[in-house]
Amino acid sequence: MDKEEFKTFFAPYSTNVDNARSLAFWRLSDDLVMTAIKKYIPVDLPPDSVILDAGGGTGRWICDLGKVYGCTFVLFDLSEDMLSVAARNILNAGMVKRVKVVQGDLTEMKDIPSGSVNYIVSIYSPISFVSDKETAVKEMYRVLKKGGKILIMGHGYYNALASKINNYNTSVDELGCAEKESMVKWGAGIPKLNLFSKESMEGLLKHCGFTPIATHGIPVFVQPGPEDWDANNELKSRISIALHEEAFYKRVFELETKYSDLPTVANRGMNIFSIAEK
Repeated sequence: MDKEEFKTFFAPYSTNVDNARSLAFWRLSDDLVMTAIKKYIPVDLPPDSVILDAGGGTGRWICDLGKVYGCTFVLFDLSEDMLSVAARNILNAGMVKRVKVVQGDLTEMKDIPSGSVNYIVSIYSPISFVSDKETAVKEMYRVLKKGGKILIMGHGYYNALASKINNYNTSVDELGCAEKESMVKWGAGIPKLNLFSKESMEGLLKHCGFTPIATHGIPVFVQPGPEDWDANNELKSRISIALHEEAFYKRVFELETKYSDLPTVANRGMNIFSIAEK
């Protein structure tokens, strides 16, 4: 993605992305992500531990994780617009003393010392936006301490193909490009994004030195409706309306958490969420 395309996408995106949780589909997705994080990062971390949020944008996840973990955090992101929102979020959360904010490219994290962080989280697919994904993952490997874990998410390859067929009835040429290039363009103003299967994400991590531990699809059964992508988060899809019913939400959540990391199911995921160790 070139600089102009990057700026054009993230400037408006930064203004409303934190409100997505008002839609029940995204609330469910967030809850699944947080459940997975707490499964692989123990909640009783020592206070001198460091969690790096790679591509952490508005700091939303750091602010949420700060309620669970008593450690310190590093927020790393390239977008000035996203980090501007992050500064307000971190201040409002009372976390200024616990968060170091660093602006930079994931492929060149020169301001993060080698072996300086205990855990890396990278939520909602920053790696899908990176042109040189191998260099980015190698940089994450470099800054992580020996024995540390990375929890990294990318857009799902098979889900993207299914969505382009069923929801977009897209062209034969576009399907061919998505299949061969493992990249997808969701619409005007949205850059081409990297796609990952369970196998390709784990393969990338292994190639860069990591030992894969597990991969989840998030979510694997629930599919967003077109309304769930409303930039103003005002429309509500059928699934978001249905998930407002507490018993239904609870049962869907149980099914998602029960099956999301099965090797035969994870590739259904809208996002591929892999955990690996250095």
